[in-house]
Amino acid sequence: MYTISRLSAANYHYKRYSLDYFFNSAEKLGYETIELWASGPHLNLEDFTNDDLKAVKKKISDHNLELVCFTPEQCLYPISVCHPDKRYRDRSVDFFCKHIEASVLLDCNRMVVSTGMAYLDDDAEETWKWCVEAFKKISEKAQKEGVYLATEPFTKYTTHICNNVNQLKKLIEEVGSPMLKGLADTDVIATTGTDTLETFVKTLGKDLIHVHFLDGNPGGHLVPGDGKLDMKDSLRLFDEIGYEGYLALEILDRRYVMEPDKALKGAMDWYKCNALPQR
Repeated sequence: MYTISRLSAANYHYKRYSLDYFFNSAEKLGYETIELWASGPHLNLEDFTNDDLKAVKKKISDHNLELVCFTPEQCLYPISVCHPDKRYRDRSVDFFCKHIEASVLLDCNRMVVSTGMAYLDDDAEETWKWCVEAFKKISEKAQKEGVYLATEPFTKYTTHICNNVNQLKKLIEEVGSPMLKGLADTDVIATTGTDTLETFVKTLGKDLIHVHFLDGNPGGHLVPGDGKLDMKDSLRLFDEIGYEGYLALEILDRRYVMEPDKALKGAMDWYKCNALPQR
């Protein structure tokens, strides 16, 4: 059953506004849960002490919000567990482990991780081995701290190591940790074009623990209703496989940056009309 709390606001498109402004807006617009993008200018972990993180946790609570997913920036930052330089990979593992500790301080048991960029002229089998090895280390830390890890395939423009659900399933199986699970991004799946949303979610099954719920053309990471994807059918599919997790709004298109509240309101209005029981 879909409820208000399952649609999660996120701060990606609030980068021209303060984090406090985002918290105020999410509460004002009727959201109950959030995904927190941990990146400058909002939350670059290197600039935050444990006390600072505890203060952020209090602000979230004071705004009657629950943090359901913590997402460290890992695309713009130099982070990759597939890099040929072991120092680079080790630093990336350390980066994720520190963010797992931050997740605990923020009282959040779900965090997004990714493979990062991979070179096309590196040996694919070797690159895959590096990736699995790194994810095993990160997953060990996650299990110790009680934090689930959600990872997703990327498009071919980022990596060739994990582009589809079969590769994702293989990664989850080879890492062999109960903490490593899958993330379905409705727009990325449509943009990549190697899976349908139906084959993606049905292949993952119970290994699906998080969703980025976006419209697209495909591409764009748009507010539901602003693109060409069948978002109502997405809801049907998630319901069909028994997915009971959150639908997070990783809104990225720059059209929303100057008026981020309008985007969050549009997403909530669409959700109320299409996901909630009508009276």
